[in-house]
Amino acid sequence: MRPRLAVFLLTFAGLVFEVGLTRIYSATIWYHFTFVAISVALLGWGLGGFVVHAVQARPGRARRGPRGSGAGHWGPRERPSRGVERSPTPILDLDAGAWLALSVAVTMPLCLWLVVLFPFRLERLPLYFFAPLLPFLLDGMALSVVFDRHRARAGSLYFADLTGASLGAIAIVFFLQWLGGERSLLLTALAPLGAALALSRRRALVAAAVTVAALLAFAIGSSATGAMFRVTPGTLKAMRRQMAETPGARVTQTGWNAYSRIDAVEGFPPPYLARLYIDSDAWTNVLEWDGRLESAANLRSWYRALPFRFTTRPETLVIGPGGGSDVLVALAAGSRHVTAVELNPLMIKFVRHYGARAGGIYDRPDVEVVQGEARTFISRTDRRFDVIFLGFVDSWASVASGGLSLAENYLYTTQAFRAYYDHLTDDGELVVLRWNVDVPRLVANAIALLGVHEAARRIVVVLERRGTAEDPPQMIFILRKRPFTAEETASVMHDWTTARPVLVPGRHADPPYDTLFDGRITFDQLVAEAPRKVDPVYDDSPFYFATERPLGMPRALAIGLALIVGPVLLLLGFLVAGGHPAGRPDAPYRAAIVYFAALGVGFITIELALLQHLTLLLGHPIFTLSVLLFTLLAAGGAGAALSPRVPARTACLAVAALGLVYGGALPWLVPALLPLGLAARIAIAVLLVAPIGIAMGMPFPRGLARAGQRGLPPPPFFWGLNGTLSVVGSVATVVVAVTLGFRAAMVTGAVVYAVAAMAAGPVDALPPAEG
Repeated sequence: MRPRLAVFLLTFAGLVFEVGLTRIYSATIWYHFTFVAISVALLGWGLGGFVVHAVQARPGRARRGPRGSGAGHWGPRERPSRGVERSPTPILDLDAGAWLALSVAVTMPLCLWLVVLFPFRLERLPLYFFAPLLPFLLDGMALSVVFDRHRARAGSLYFADLTGASLGAIAIVFFLQWLGGERSLLLTALAPLGAALALSRRRALVAAAVTVAALLAFAIGSSATGAMFRVTPGTLKAMRRQMAETPGARVTQTGWNAYSRIDAVEGFPPPYLARLYIDSDAWTNVLEWDGRLESAANLRSWYRALPFRFTTRPETLVIGPGGGSDVLVALAAGSRHVTAVELNPLMIKFVRHYGARAGGIYDRPDVEVVQGEARTFISRTDRRFDVIFLGFVDSWASVASGGLSLAENYLYTTQAFRAYYDHLTDDGELVVLRWNVDVPRLVANAIALLGVHEAARRIVVVLERRGTAEDPPQMIFILRKRPFTAEETASVMHDWTTARPVLVPGRHADPPYDTLFDGRITFDQLVAEAPRKVDPVYDDSPFYFATERPLGMPRALAIGLALIVGPVLLLLGFLVAGGHPAGRPDAPYRAAIVYFAALGVGFITIELALLQHLTLLLGHPIFTLSVLLFTLLAAGGAGAALSPRVPARTACLAVAALGLVYGGALPWLVPALLPLGLAARIAIAVLLVAPIGIAMGMPFPRGLARAGQRGLPPPPFFWGLNGTLSVVGSVATVVVAVTLGFRAAMVTGAVVYAVAAMAAGPVDALPPAEG
């Protein structure tokens, strides 16, 4: 029981720390760098297994029987029985595992302290990679020791492993909301302390655990009242730059949840009552207002109000209203009613905090605030709108960096445009406020929806006449339900003095759209000849920002991914080449290498493909990650408990078959489920994930129970191989998804499991370990 409890606590802590670290990195760097945290976790757990294997395999460390006893390599009590081959007693016992778990509890706060001590700059990226590597490495070592000492119980231990991880995936959602990011990570360090005490109760260890617990209690308390463990944004973050440029700017409140961290900063000049920063970068303004429409009349001349000149007293939908400035502009421009759909409940809470000083913007009778995801809201409502308005919720710096090329966005896909278009009145318009670099993707989506001829009659694009390098001009994209009239286009050309025309039907078109809309080139030619990717974006590959050729990501980012994968593959090559026990048959070893490597790549590939499909279904990546991981890992735990009864080949083929079914069905099923309520969608997500999760939980513990038999290395070696290959699998999945789509990623995962099934025969034929 105690080893299972230790495994449960170690994996619980590891998963909470991993997901919590993604939130910390979102707030300190950018969201698209959170893959660093996940890659580090996978790599650390994998390397932990290899380190334990290396220690156990040191020459001369095996126990031998007394001279002349005839025991040879084996001690008198270590003789194989009933044809089962036993490995020598491992050097690292459970006491060593306990000290490793205690070290995890020490290094988790140390990692957070380093992030606080050294706010992010680009040259510090290696620190942000290596700082969390140590706690995950030690966590992987501790787990490997327990699995090695109790290899015959691999199924029940893996059940505890996945159960702990699944509960950790749910716990972090509540931890973030109740405690914030920093205290969540500090509190998590108490779990490996419990694991240490479960593995050993030696006095020295107990004394050390009590000391560490006291220090953690102090750290948790100090993080609530001081700056010792308070994370500050990096120098690239807009919040830090703008506060430095604005004397008197100060943070008045901070909140965390599974969606983001939000900081309210006051001290900016009127009319800005506060600026709300999302993960320290993208910001939205809360405007000072007395609640009277007459006092907001000047907003009608704002650049953002230009699209409302085409309508009279419109019914308006604002997607992502943030601090409410777009809602106020819509009201000032004459909207009779505004529906504001905001994903993050914390954002709504912060805006309402300002109450009458902000005109009670979210509590007015002519404003309806809906907390939810926009695609889901559009799919569920039967209402029609005169204006559907999408303002940006990211910063220019994050877009210009190119890192968002790995960030999915389901608001700007062709399917999303179809949903918006179908909910416009006959005279309605879809308005997107972004930057000039977005024009090709937005136009391409409109062409995919309507065709070149009809899109040319219904699109107006203008660019703000002011702008700087750091704050470039804003772009307004308008897609009309009906063609624009000659009077309307003349007004754009002559009366919109704050805007420069980019596309105006029948009057002006910037290159290359002049040649496209007059028929001199086809749309396919435009896409093929463009220096960047300008093709439409679809739900299957919603990487709206992936515009660099050929892979969709900047060269520097591609090199960065290669620098992660290259050394990992090189290290794996050395370890695999040297891992074969001398004098043993080659065939079982080669089969085991293929088997465990395929499980490492296949598991993470299917997990990430499921994550993206369910992100559209449930509404947000972090929330979806928690639901998916809980279900997938809990179901995998059930599969681990059943693993002694199901052949590995059968389980792998079941995963491959389900992967192919999901790859074909989910792209069609998920959009059809969006009109359902959140509870129903969560229930369906659980029902979808559970069957494949059960099957995915079987092959690894079944193989691990046979490690160390008849020429195979012991469990830590395969633990390391599986975990380290997960890093390679995660990067490969991202590349496949960006270039070919998530359906292709899911099919790739299914094929990899089919490879594991082909290699499973020789592994499954070995007897399980005893003990």
